[in-house]
Amino acid sequence: MRGLVGEVVAAGRSRSLAQQIDDIAELDHAVAMLQAVLSVRMAAFAAARRREDVAHGGGLDTAGRGAAYEIALARRISKTSVDYQLAFAEPLVTDHPELLAACLDGAVTQAAAKNVVKEAEVLEPDQRRAVDGELTELAKQLAPGQARKAAARLVASTDPDAAAKRAERARAAKQVRTIVHGDATGTVAADLPAEQAVACWQALDHQARSLRSEGDDRSIRELMCDLFVERLTGQTTATDLNLEVGVVVAAPSLLGFDDQPAKLMGHRGGDYGLLPAELVREMARSEHAWMRRLVCDPTDGRLLDMDTTRRRFTGSLRKFILYRDGVSRRPYSDTPIHDIDHVVSYADGGPTSAANGHGLAKRDHMLRGQPGWRLEPTDGDTGRGVTWMTPTGHAYESRPPPLLGHGNTRRPRRGSSDQAVIGLLLLRLLFGRRRE
Repeated sequence: MRGLVGEVVAAGRSRSLAQQIDDIAELDHAVAMLQAVLSVRMAAFAAARRREDVAHGGGLDTAGRGAAYEIALARRISKTSVDYQLAFAEPLVTDHPELLAACLDGAVTQAAAKNVVKEAEVLEPDQRRAVDGELTELAKQLAPGQARKAAARLVASTDPDAAAKRAERARAAKQVRTIVHGDATGTVAADLPAEQAVACWQALDHQARSLRSEGDDRSIRELMCDLFVERLTGQTTATDLNLEVGVVVAAPSLLGFDDQPAKLMGHRGGDYGLLPAELVREMARSEHAWMRRLVCDPTDGRLLDMDTTRRRFTGSLRKFILYRDGVSRRPYSDTPIHDIDHVVSYADGGPTSAANGHGLAKRDHMLRGQPGWRLEPTDGDTGRGVTWMTPTGHAYESRPPPLLGHGNTRRPRRGSSDQAVIGLLLLRLLFGRRRE
């Protein structure tokens, strides 16, 4: 691979600057063509999967539901990404023949085509086809951002009610999102009706300025952030958080023997990024900290044991699987866990145990019940892996991540195994057996 990279770089250097620019433009055209071909193939597969599901007795409301999952597994990307791409590809193929032809010729980038298709989605299919030629010319001539604005104006002139339709659709799609960054910070964003968004901002701003005028020495920015957390969590102050939400940290790091970062997890599992070891030690000193003993393999970081007392997918057993799996166990998924599922179904004699349980997102749980999908635990233990087999016969293995996250597992340093044992014993003495 390194040799190939070297050859490509050397070949580029041997050409003049003008030739290199021509090469870049040609490569961009080639990429646009391949992306268009990929869109056509994905749309065709989704349509074929729907037809086959119906032919095998599937209902019209569920037919084709697994198509996006099959594509996501084959491409090793999230199902959400495939949904987004199919939402562009299917109308492109059915309602924008001229735009599709321009994409296949490399004359329109995928970014410009996506903006045009997105703006035209409020039109009826026959209206889209009627203005397809004009939209295509805009996409050819303009940069993606310019094409979006121009397409919006063309759509509005085609259907004067388009703006109202777009607003109605956007307001109905309100949502709250969390984005965790790699520096121990995160963003909570809400897509709301405009008047509600402004009202939220004004409420925080007004209270922050009132506190500031009463002598609080925090800045308006800091006050608004703290008030935001306090209002959402119901806590008296922004720092009074229940840490069982949870921070997963190795015992040597918690006790200061090591500085491996901890992993932040949500109440349904999910890997929300890293926290520096020193910050976690500071959190642990808080009177609000809630410690749970977690034992992981010192070599590969796999979760091996946790305080458990009940043998149902509730209480400690549920917590164990949430911490072990982190996110939904469908391969390449990063969706938070919604259900704890029996891999070998309970009706078929599968036990309600950690070795037969795995965490799944709600839609992933529904997927495994679709015709043609089969799941098998590796050597009878989901802690080792689960193989997902699709209706086309392809197999994909899902392994639980290291407890502290991928990239955070390393071989123990000399003496670190002893420190880990000492750390676990100290944790038992310090915190004792806590109630579930």
